[in-house]
Amino acid sequence: MSYNEDKFKDHIKAVVNAGLEEEDISERPLTLDELKELALSMGMTTEEWEELQKKSHVYLKLADDHLSARNYTEAIAQAEQATAINPYIENGNAVLAKSYMMHWMQTHDDADRDKAEFHARQELKVDPHDQMAVQVLSTIEKKKKILASDSGNRKKIVITIAAIIVLFVILGIIFSNSPSASSNNSNSTVNNSTSNDNSFIEDQLIESEEEVNSKWDMVQTAIDRRNNLIPDLIGVLNASSEAEALNATISDLQEQIKEAKGEAKFELENSLTSSLNEAKALAKENGDSENVKNLMMQIESSENRISLEKKRYNEAVKAYNILLKKNKDQFPEYEIKPYFSNS
Repeated sequence: MSYNEDKFKDHIKAVVNAGLEEEDISERPLTLDELKELALSMGMTTEEWEELQKKSHVYLKLADDHLSARNYTEAIAQAEQATAINPYIENGNAVLAKSYMMHWMQTHDDADRDKAEFHARQELKVDPHDQMAVQVLSTIEKKKKILASDSGNRKKIVITIAAIIVLFVILGIIFSNSPSASSNNSNSTVNNSTSNDNSFIEDQLIESEEEVNSKWDMVQTAIDRRNNLIPDLIGVLNASSEAEALNATISDLQEQIKEAKGEAKFELENSLTSSLNEAKALAKENGDSENVKNLMMQIESSENRISLEKKRYNEAVKAYNILLKKNKDQFPEYEIKPYFSNS
């Protein structure tokens, strides 16, 4: 290539960072078209620009795959490559935020946590409704509260132990083995152990909850693939009143699903599946053309994938719910998650 790709990435990063420091620019981030103009001014051709954008999506897909496989260091590296090329690539900062957060859960390095929060907030500037970014900020906030509680407990333990030592010095060797002192030391040990246990369980809950979120993403991806075939399905229906009613029902359900959450969303997804089954039956009545057969095969294949991903999601929910129910008293801020029943 006639341009230096690394130099281009560094320049883009510098421009974006400068924009973050100036309020008038940060309120209106550089558009992709403006970045393209900048790239062309650096010697890049239009074809090279298009190729680079494709590469950013490849990097992001690799990052997402590494994130699912819990290879967090590699996920961070790939996501940073994607956002270096296109700082506003859809979900780029969200994947980067989640990767840093999960790495923080392993390293307990505050720098990872700070980067996770930063990239989550960057994603929300572009898409205020991005669920992955919202979940990252929510999870970090929960973890901060637990760490603050643990820190307070440890401080109390240190003060208690120090007081006991001073007391021992004052009272002398005669009282060093007194039942009262032994009881205080024992309580301190128990409190310290409880604090460590809570921190360990909190980490397990966070990882388990993220596993549920990851599995749900796979369910949603499978559903989206099926839903992309809906216009083709509606297209092969005859112009009957029944077909029009089905089309209206399906469209209405899809709009409701966009706003729904939790069990309500799951019930609406099941209703949509039922309506699609009716549409498939009606489509088959219109004939056995190759187009209809191929469409039915694609839809049924996507529905099989949905069933598989639902099963994996439910398994992750089961593991999370069991862990939470065993420790609900210690972590009231966590909530039991609903299962995704098959329609």
